[in-house]
Amino acid sequence: MSVHVPTSFIQLYASEVKAAYQREGALLRQAVRVREGMGAERIYFPKLGKGAATAKGRHADVVPMNVDHDRVNADPKDYYAPEYIDELDQVKINWSLRSEYVRASAWALGRQTDNLIIDAALNTTNEETNASLDLSAITGISEDLIDNDVPLDRQRWAVISPKYLSDILAIDGATSSDFTREQILNTGSAPAYWMGFNWIVHTALGDHRADNMNGIFFHTSALGLAIARDVQTSVDWIATKVAWLVNSWMSMDAVMIEGDGIVKSKTS
Repeated sequence: MSVHVPTSFIQLYASEVKAAYQREGALLRQAVRVREGMGAERIYFPKLGKGAATAKGRHADVVPMNVDHDRVNADPKDYYAPEYIDELDQVKINWSLRSEYVRASAWALGRQTDNLIIDAALNTTNEETNASLDLSAITGISEDLIDNDVPLDRQRWAVISPKYLSDILAIDGATSSDFTREQILNTGSAPAYWMGFNWIVHTALGDHRADNMNGIFFHTSALGLAIARDVQTSVDWIATKVAWLVNSWMSMDAVMIEGDGIVKSKTS
């Protein structure tokens, strides 16, 4: 008798991985520019410089702005999140491991996606050092971005450590409904908009890092995520292991597009 995995299981597993990856895995994908190039070895993000308006006299020629055109590139790398499901284990537990492996694969790929974005953001030279993330520190970071002409258009993001979250929760304006309708304490990992930023708490930042980096503040257009292959899933029978190889993979990379649109913050 041949051993095979039901097609319905393969399809369900694949859809669950994709859903979990978007919902629980990658928190920062929504916060950056995304470009997809199926199978591309290199993906480019165009940059457009600032233009200046000029006056002209009646019947005179207009003067072109001569805006600078540039681009940055990202080279997607391949990442895998495989796991074996033993055939006899499946018989004993009646397939209940599926949802656990779905989460494990999704979270692994999601963490890797976020790490790529965080590493790209940390390439900026704009850095603040604060003993805590109080109102004064947040205002100072916002002022730095304004000085760099970063727009206030609800596309600014604040990715902070649990430590910085504790600092923010000590500020009345962040938790009281008298000041904000989107309370950070209640939203958890879902973005809450406050002080001109969409806030996300991320455990990849914090004092456990060698650089003590606890926060990254940026505009969506400042960072890019290049996707050569979005999340894919396969389930294959490996006879020599008497087990199913459940594997999810992707090919991605992140790049800093505009360093002036990013401020990183660390504890003193």
